Amino acid sequence: MLTGGLLRRSFTCSRRLSTSEVLSASRNDGPRLALESTIITHGLPYPENLAMAKSAHQICHDNGVNPATIALLDGDVRVGLTDNELDVLSQTKNAVKVSRRDLAAAIAKRRTGGTTVSGTMILAHRNDISVFSTGGIGGVHRGGEHSMDVSADLTELGRTPVCVVCAGVKSILDIGRTLEFLETQGVTVATFGKTRDFPAFFTPTSGFYAHTNVESAREAAEMIFVNKQLQLGSGIVVAVPIPEEHAGDGETIERAIHQALSEVESQNIQGNAITPFVLERVSALTGGASLQTNLALVRNNVLVGSHIARELHNLEKREGARRYSTEKERGGVLVVGACNVDILCSTEESQSSGKDLLKGNVRHVAGGVGRNVAECLARAGTPCTLVSAVGRDLLGQFVLDECRSLGDLDVGNVREYEGESTTVAMLNLNQGNVKDGVADFTGHVHISRELVTPNLIRSSSHVLLDCDVPVSTALRVVELCKEYGVPLIVEPTAPNKFREYHNAGVLSHAAMVTPNDTELDALPLSPPSSIPDLPSWTPSSITKIIPRLLSCLELLDTSSHRTVLSTLGPAGAVCCEITPNNHLTITYCPPTPHLLPEIVSASGAGDSFLGGFLSVEEGGTGVAMEIGTVCAVLSLGTNRCVSRRVSVAGVEDMAGEWREKYGWGNRIVYKGPLY
Repeated sequence: MLTGGLLRRSFTCSRRLSTSEVLSASRNDGPRLALESTIITHGLPYPENLAMAKSAHQICHDNGVNPATIALLDGDVRVGLTDNELDVLSQTKNAVKVSRRDLAAAIAKRRTGGTTVSGTMILAHRNDISVFSTGGIGGVHRGGEHSMDVSADLTELGRTPVCVVCAGVKSILDIGRTLEFLETQGVTVATFGKTRDFPAFFTPTSGFYAHTNVESAREAAEMIFVNKQLQLGSGIVVAVPIPEEHAGDGETIERAIHQALSEVESQNIQGNAITPFVLERVSALTGGASLQTNLALVRNNVLVGSHIARELHNLEKREGARRYSTEKERGGVLVVGACNVDILCSTEESQSSGKDLLKGNVRHVAGGVGRNVAECLARAGTPCTLVSAVGRDLLGQFVLDECRSLGDLDVGNVREYEGESTTVAMLNLNQGNVKDGVADFTGHVHISRELVTPNLIRSSSHVLLDCDVPVSTALRVVELCKEYGVPLIVEPTAPNKFREYHNAGVLSHAAMVTPNDTELDALPLSPPSSIPDLPSWTPSSITKIIPRLLSCLELLDTSSHRTVLSTLGPAGAVCCEITPNNHLTITYCPPTPHLLPEIVSASGAGDSFLGGFLSVEEGGTGVAMEIGTVCAVLSLGTNRCVSRRVSVAGVEDMAGEWREKYGWGNRIVYKGPLY
């Protein structure tokens, strides 16, 4: 765990000194979250202020983010305070508030001070920090249309491109005029949640509305990323409503605020005297409860801000310097699917031997259908992005490390969740084939819909969805694929899950599905409208399955080029394709002539076949099936789900050798109209 740090900038020369936390962040390109310091110098007494600052730092650390508390210490700008510096600042008696107006004077006079929202935004932006968490922002004061008392926070938001995560605006201010002022300044104001209700700090609603909302940290990060790429130069407000467990206290405080405001009117208090009077009265009326609720809000904002900072870091790392464009860009394959750790067990001893434990081989490998397909794609030279989830534990780290070793596989969109272990499947093998097993798939619920963003879909050539993904996430994939015209491929993974996807309407929007014989049986297939005449050489296993493949085609998106690809184990593979104008092609790829002396493990063979198939951009369906077969055979001969021998040149050379040596290759079963 990082323990603290600073970034010191001298404004009288170009010298910059960095240590510890922020230096570590710059070396490791880690996410950073800016934190203001007036809550330390002016908001809370000692030692409560120190405890608050340290708890904010700990929240950041717990979420993989480097906290960057910003302050002035004897005229030096510090971005990322050490524990000792926090302690010194929290006990400073003569600290000044540092806003934009005060920066030059405070630095020149070597003052110690706490940065306000505007001061923090300026210094965060100068140090390439894009996300900043605070309690609330200032606003237009009541009567501001006469007094012109408008917080510098609002004008700073109009000219500094930093996202401020806050609990909105306190109702002691004029919230309506504050939002109008922000609109004039060109500031994006978004609520964090399912509605556009703008929070009033202590209450989740104010009667006013933001012009947009974001439902997740990832969606907020997307917005910040595009704002930066467009170089708009203005900031963003993400307003986070009070957590439900504190909403009751918030309502009590809100009533006290309204009482204090009534007293303001009855006592004819005006101008700059209004806000201090109201704050003092609210604290007295609530018996100090407003302070505790205030602290809870700050901690919650730091939590949300750390999530956004981490998502933005991952997004920027993934996108690099690519500029935002309104034109569609098509990159590699996007895989939305499961990551598991597979524990493979095999033994030659009989369970009736009377032994408690049987001697055999036990090994763990990186698995999961989606992950396996993604790995094979990457090894075969196709850029691939994986959307998935693993636990923040040793098993999850093992899976991520395996994936990160592949240059063409991007795992920046794999969520690391807390509190549950990475999904594990224990598979018992018999002569390499899966006999039975036990699995806990509860971790797959963390592959949630907010992980699937418009930018991910629109920049992909195809999207592969495995049925281990929750249906709600699958429907989000369907929605975005339709919007951006990206072909959707569905890999069943299991009969019951395939049926569930069909019942939810997912298959009717798919361009391609890849069921085996058992998974086809799970669907309510009607007899096909037509069956073409097949040549006499067609194997009986193919003749038998083709009617069901044709029936399955009728369940897919009729506006697209539809494909059903099915592997039949030792019988080979068959693919049925039909165009929107009803032109049908059936391709058969026979079993490999290259018989392995031993099947080590078949657990990833089907996934490797699909990865190899999808990696082929030229040569047509037949060639793709041949490459898929080579990848599957290589997988059978290794104790991994995907063989390390899979490579662009390697699989093409092996397929070419088999064609030349054995006369092996794909065959067209039928090509013509389907009446």
